[in-house]
Amino acid sequence: MERLYSTDTGGRRAARVELRQRRLGELDFETAAVESRPPRTGEVAVQVFAAGLNFPDVLTAMGLSAEYFDDPPRPGLECAGVVAAVGPGVTAFEIGDRVAAVTEGAFASEVNVPVTSVMPVPDHMDFAQAATVPVAFLTAWYGLVRMAGLRRGERLLIHSAAGGVGSAALAVARMRGAEVLATAGTPDKRKYLREQGVRHVMDSRSTAFGDETLAATDGEGVDVVLNSLTGELLRRGLELLRVRGRFVEIGKRDIMADAALGLGPFRNSLSMHSVDLRLLMDRCPELVGELLGELAPLFASGALAPLPYTPFPVTRADGAFRKMMGGRHIGKIVLTFA
Repeated sequence: MERLYSTDTGGRRAARVELRQRRLGELDFETAAVESRPPRTGEVAVQVFAAGLNFPDVLTAMGLSAEYFDDPPRPGLECAGVVAAVGPGVTAFEIGDRVAAVTEGAFASEVNVPVTSVMPVPDHMDFAQAATVPVAFLTAWYGLVRMAGLRRGERLLIHSAAGGVGSAALAVARMRGAEVLATAGTPDKRKYLREQGVRHVMDSRSTAFGDETLAATDGEGVDVVLNSLTGELLRRGLELLRVRGRFVEIGKRDIMADAALGLGPFRNSLSMHSVDLRLLMDRCPELVGELLGELAPLFASGALAPLPYTPFPVTRADGAFRKMMGGRHIGKIVLTFA
């Protein structure tokens, strides 16, 4: 596979995607030239060929991120490309290595990334495919494997299972030997999940998924819920857990709103977990490195595969954002950099 990179770390120019307006329906993007600094100790410079689009990016574009985050992220949370330069003390990667990374500000032609946030990309995976991996699989792997300890034979309910994290969770659950029940918000997405072999697929926009889940499990419920729903829908999911069930929250709205949550379901000896990937990147970089180290060989061996995606050239970033706001895409949306 062709490797394109520069080894000149001084005075190099990079391009970054910037928002000119942040009004719903009037997104306007431009590229701005910036000076590229050499990577510092423990960093690598990644020449970006593809970057994944995520929900926080859209919130930032709409001017709504403050409702979900104390410290709104810079647009671009993941990318894939080649190592253009390495900082002092870096031995795990060399110039020219194909990598994917989780980092803020990834909508750029080049970005400096802590080495703990970088994973190798196998040769059978192209850069757009690789850009679907970091955020979705880190979230799913940490939530389901590290926090919930999902085991073979257990039942998992995945909400919004046709999206990025949901699709990654489906792949992780199947690799772990769990039985999956899923919800999605549109008929097309529910059809897609059935075509992927999910037997029990329900509507994520109605509390009816609760009764349907109980009917599908002979009244027993599930062992783990991966939740991204809010309000009454969140509470209904909590009620579906069996004894020693685990609830993994990946949403932000109810947490930021300090929403009330009844403790009645916890008489079943439940546990509740919250996954905030940005917080882990900032406060627990070594843990992020460990998780990427666990995921990398699974992609190299083919035990896990990249997600389905819709590509947009970076010059059409507005179209990518509008498609995500419409909420009808499957898997991921990826910006590609020429």
